[in-house]
This record gives sequence, structure tokens and C-alpha cells, in this order.
Amino acid sequence: MQGPVVDLVLLMLLVLFFGLQQGRRPQIYFRFWFAGWILVFFSYVVWAVQDVQEGLMRVQNAVCFDFLLMGVLTFIVSLVANENGLRRIILAGLAIGGSVMILVNVEDFVALPRLLLVVGVLVCQGIAFYSAYTLLPHRWRRRRSIVLTICVVYGAGLLAYVLTTPATNLDSAAVVEALLCAAVLYAGPPSRRNMSGWAGTVGFAAWAGFDLLSMHAGNPASLDKALYEFWNFPKYFVGFSMILKVFEDTADDKARMAETFRDLYEDFRLLYNTHPHPMWIRDDGKGWLLTANEAALKEYGYSLDEFQSMRMAELEMPADMEAEEFESMLDEPTEGVRVRHRHKDGRVVWVSVVEREIIYLGRKARLVIARNVTERLKLDRELSFRAQHDALTGLPNRQLLEERLDQCLQSCRVEDRRAAVLTVDVDHFKMINDTYGHLVGDECLKEVAARLKSKIRKVDTIARTGGEEFTAIVSGLSKASDAEKVAASLMRVFEAPVELAFGALGVTVSIGVAVYPDDATDAITLRRLSDEAMYRAKRAGRNRAAYASDKTPVLDFKKPEAS
Repeated sequence: MQGPVVDLVLLMLLVLFFGLQQGRRPQIYFRFWFAGWILVFFSYVVWAVQDVQEGLMRVQNAVCFDFLLMGVLTFIVSLVANENGLRRIILAGLAIGGSVMILVNVEDFVALPRLLLVVGVLVCQGIAFYSAYTLLPHRWRRRRSIVLTICVVYGAGLLAYVLTTPATNLDSAAVVEALLCAAVLYAGPPSRRNMSGWAGTVGFAAWAGFDLLSMHAGNPASLDKALYEFWNFPKYFVGFSMILKVFEDTADDKARMAETFRDLYEDFRLLYNTHPHPMWIRDDGKGWLLTANEAALKEYGYSLDEFQSMRMAELEMPADMEAEEFESMLDEPTEGVRVRHRHKDGRVVWVSVVEREIIYLGRKARLVIARNVTERLKLDRELSFRAQHDALTGLPNRQLLEERLDQCLQSCRVEDRRAAVLTVDVDHFKMINDTYGHLVGDECLKEVAARLKSKIRKVDTIARTGGEEFTAIVSGLSKASDAEKVAASLMRVFEAPVELAFGALGVTVSIGVAVYPDDATDAITLRRLSDEAMYRAKRAGRNRAAYASDKTPVLDFKKPEAS
């Protein structure tokens, strides 16, 4: 027989093994096996204590029995854990174990009357029978019948044992019954019996047999020696069967995972091939395209072989001024990136590209989905343009002008440069409307807007801010007198008459100029000073420019009706 230290080490290894398993696996029975081997280990720790005083030996035996019985009951509970609620099976195990421990421990310390002992055995067996009857599912017909038979037949044997003998081995008798029930339940249903189930049944049955034989006082010496030498063998065999169960479950899990993976792969392949949007799988490193779905082949015009000789980047158009201008008018995409793709026939489309990491053929890759958003972006751009531009002339409106003016002033502060705000008003425009009609007036305004725009740089802004009023923002001026040159160029553009459908029409404008930071440093004041200067120009005779820096006071006047 191995020494107690070796037994304790082996049991400790079992405890550690199942401690690791119960933390890694979802099966609840691993947690019960972990707890069961801890209880068995504690029973061996108590049993291994030597040289116990005679008065404490009964306590040692009682504690050893309690731990061992609860450990075996924990193994039994683990076998029905998946069929019942956790709280229910734990309460049932505590009810059986508690009633048996009370009866056996009291009997160890106090000689109970035989009648009371019989009543105790009946109570314990009744609790065990009721628990087995309610906890074991009816579909376990054979195992359920055998366990219930054990409770009845073994209970009758215990009653005979109590009635005909001093019942000195009541603790071993109780453990034997629990081990027999564990042996039956561990076998599993006939359709699912495997090596671990047979090994566990043999182990529990041998464990019960060893305890049952040790209860008989008249065993031959050779049998007692054999029992002594191989006393712990059944326990380790049970441990071996449980370890074997771990590996069998691992193999089953792998098989289920493989089957699940095949199902998922088929679902993915079907979804990938039939998805309405172009999809690719590309290499995670240099971006080589590994495959493409039917939508990508159809929309882009490339064959699968052509795609597989390309990188994802080869589909993308490089950034340019047109793309940047387009992007500046749109909001940031909510997901992925927005790029331009070139089709095989040369067409360029805007797409929203989303990528996800995947494993493809055993290596890291990326799933790419491209959704054509060209039409939606055109609509968004048109709506954005309408919200910030004048419908008649196409020039920025007052809202966009104010944004541009704030940006211009901020830039001038940083660069220490000047900027000019020029308010331009068409002279006698009411007279044109009254004489020729509003349609001619609208055509005239379009021509005025076009001529003003032709003299304003792209980095600057010319906006329509009223019926016949326009406002220009010119930045990057070195000195205030540069604003006069801008005003003069705007005046000269109207030296030639405006050509309309009915003939030529002479048009003049009045301009008011305010300069940052010479006249003011904030947008509101600059706009006001520019507006006031424009009205001074009108009062002075029109067809001229006036400047906010001019000290001539602004006189009160009534704006001419035909202004």
C-alpha cells in the first residue's frame, strides 16, 4: 500500500486538475467534481493524522466519515446537475447527507435504543428514496429503477443489520449505499455509454465493494492484506474515469465545433456569394485580393483571376482637389471610410468601405464590403449646396458668408494680414424691375453675379446677401489701400453694358468697403461699416465706392425708392 503522504499528493493533484477544469469549462459537473475531491481530500487529511488521543479518535472517525460521505454525495449530485436546478439538487444532497451524518455521528458517541436507530434508518432511507424519485428524470428508466431498488433493498438490509447486530459499521454501510448509487448513475444511458462511463462504474462499484468487505470481521488474512494493499485503487480509478471524461468531452467539443464551423462556413459562403454589395477577402498584410463575390465581379467588370492579381489599393482613386472639395461639403461617414473606386470600364464611383478581421483558409485576412453611395452623396451635396447657396445666382448665401467671414478673420489674426468686406449694391435696380419685369431683373442679377465672381479669387467669397445686394470677402491683403484696388476692379467690370435677351442694359454698382483690422476687428462691425459706406456711395451719386475709413459723417437719409 502506498503511504499516506503519496495518497495525499495524488488527491491534491486531482483537486488541482479539476480546479483548473471547472474554471475553463462551462459544464457544471466539473465544479461538483472539484468540490467532491476537495471533500475526499479532507477526509484523507483527517484520517492521516496519527497518534490521536483515545478520547479524540471518535471525533476523528466522525469527521473523516462526514467528509467522505459528502464527497461521494457530491459526485452523485454532479450526475443529475444538468437535469435539475442547482439550488434543488444541493438542498437534496444536504438533506440526505445531513440526516445520515446526524444518525451515524450520534450512534458513534451515544448508544441509541434499537427502536430509535430503526426509526433513524427509515427516515434516512425515506429521504434518499424521495430524492431519487423526484430528481432522477423518468427517461432514465433503467438507472432510475435500479437506484430506487437499491434504496429499498439496501434499506431493508440496513434494517436487518441494525436489528440483528450491534451496528458498529453503520458509517461504512451508509458510504457503500451512496457508492452503489453513484456506480449506477455514472454508467450513463446505453446509447451514450463510453469508456469513461464504464471506468467510473467499475471504480465506484469497486470502492463500494472494498468498503463492504472491510465491514466483515471474519475475512481471511489474505483478503484483509489485499484490501489493505489496494485500498485506494478504486478511488484513483474513479479519478481516472473522470479525467478520461474530460478528454472525451474535449473530443466531443472539437467535433461539435468542427460541425458548427462547417455550418457557419456554408452560411457565410452563401451570404458572401449572394450579397448584393461587392465584397472581397484581402490579405491582412499587403492587401492582395484573395477572392471576390458575384456582386463585385458584376459591378466592377473584372474577372476573379484579375481581382486575385490586384491589391485593394489599386481600385482606389488618389485624392485630388475635386475629391477634397466634394468631401468638405459632406459629413463624416458613420462607419468605415469613404473613397472613390475605378471600375474596369473607367467609371469612378464613391463607395463606403467597411472592413472586418476574419480568418480565411487558416490565416488572418480582412473582409471588405463596398457600398456604392454615389447617388446618395450627390443628393446630400445638392441639399447641402441649396442650404448654403442662393437659388437664383448659385452664389453663397448670407449663412455661408458669415461662416466664411469668421474663418477669414481667424486666419488673418494668425497670419497678421488684412481683409476687406465689400458690400456691392446694383444701382436703380427697382427701376429695371419696374421697366422690364422681374424675369429681366433676374437675368440681370445672374449676369451681375457672374461678373462679380469673375473678379473674386477662389480663396475669397462673393455672396448674395439681399435682393440686389452682394457682399465680397477678400483676405490676404498687405495694406488697407489694397482694398481700393479690389473695389476698382469690381467697378470696372460694369463698364461694358449687360447683354440681355432684349438688348444691352447699362448697369452700375455702389460699393462700401471696410478693412480688418483698420476699421474693426469683429465680423458684425465690419459688415455694418461696409453697409454704411455703401449708402454713402449711393448718396454721393452712385456708381462709386466709399470707405469706412473715410471720416465723412454718415448723414441720416431716406433710402431712395429705386435703390
